[in-house]
Amino acid sequence: MADGHVESELLDRFLRAETTRDEARRLVRHLLSGCSQCLESARKASSEAGAVREPDVYKEVFQRALTFATTQEQRLAVEKLRGWGQWAALEPLNPQVRFATVESDARYQNWGLYVRLLEASRWYMRSEPAEAVDIVRLAIVVAEHLDPEVVGQKRVADLRATACAALGNMKRLASDFEGSRRAFNEAWRISEEGTGEPVEAAYILSLESAYMRDMGEFETAEAALEEALVLYGRVGDKHQQGRTLLKMGDAIGYVNPERALSHIQRGLTLIDSGKEPRLDLCAQHDLALFLNDSGRPEEALAVLDRARPLYKQFPDDWTQLRLHWLEGRIARNLGELAEAEDIYKQLWEEFQARNLHHELVLLSIDLAELLVFKGEPKRAADLVEQCYPVMKSWGLHSYALAAWLVFRDALTHRRLDSVFSRLREYFHRHWVKPAALE
Repeated sequence: MADGHVESELLDRFLRAETTRDEARRLVRHLLSGCSQCLESARKASSEAGAVREPDVYKEVFQRALTFATTQEQRLAVEKLRGWGQWAALEPLNPQVRFATVESDARYQNWGLYVRLLEASRWYMRSEPAEAVDIVRLAIVVAEHLDPEVVGQKRVADLRATACAALGNMKRLASDFEGSRRAFNEAWRISEEGTGEPVEAAYILSLESAYMRDMGEFETAEAALEEALVLYGRVGDKHQQGRTLLKMGDAIGYVNPERALSHIQRGLTLIDSGKEPRLDLCAQHDLALFLNDSGRPEEALAVLDRARPLYKQFPDDWTQLRLHWLEGRIARNLGELAEAEDIYKQLWEEFQARNLHHELVLLSIDLAELLVFKGEPKRAADLVEQCYPVMKSWGLHSYALAAWLVFRDALTHRRLDSVFSRLREYFHRHWVKPAALE
């Protein structure tokens, strides 16, 4: 519906009972919202069509738009609803009791609870990743107890593989990278027993690419997502194609911002932004970030300014901190050095207070570079010197600490050629996976 109103062509097809169920449902809901302009258009169109359409036909179309298309669809909706209720009963229990309950009570061994558990794990994944891991493990138990005679043997394998991939993603977020790798390997093994549908493999690839990115394997992550893009293309899912392109941009952008921009711009033309507002925000954020990193801060600022209403929809700390970091980086590239320094210094305190270690290191590199650019290399060297004992207290791997000492010495002796870009790439690639600074 263009501009929030019903197109005449859609209304005509609706009155001829030729719309799809989804089109009819959207149109009916819009008319029921009380839009005076569209109600008047509908009245006129109905009047004109009245000579050849009986009123009962319109009643039937409206009824069909507001009810289930099949008994199978109704059954699945009821199962989802039951799953919500069952998770509400399980959530207050500790993980051991949840597992015992699901294992011993067949009422909990259903597809609806499985779906609900995967949804619930996503709620917990950022704030309590360990809890998210336990919830996904419970989903795996549910999948293992589904009746293959009812669900289908191959479909059960698909559900188990999907849950294992989700477990790999949650373990990644919980910083259990060895466990994450094992879970993804298990997902691929089980998927060989499944239906072989393209979307199943694409889903695993999409989650596994985040593990690759965290391991600093940006090019490998991009290649995995390219494969997922092809698979989503086979089934004609444009939104997932767009989503995948945005992930490709995020994966490669820290080492090749120009290539990231190409992916993001393509992705934005395919996603349904109204379907996932946070995805739209992440896309706009990355677009501004990589425009700035490509030496185009004026364009980055224009994108950021247009995206501000989106940022207001997500007031959580992490979203707002990312916004301010982006503002600081754009200000620095626009030559607003005092403002950029003020933003960086405030963020430094915020990151330290929240134990955002990786972000703190990358921000320290940004701040040191800014101080050098301002003609204050001694302050930059002092900052890096002060960071070292803080980083050491985190238990950071020895290669990373050695790289930081190289950084300190380069600042002290004014050997600044490409040092900032090299350090940024090093700490993006090797935060998790130890390696010596070349």
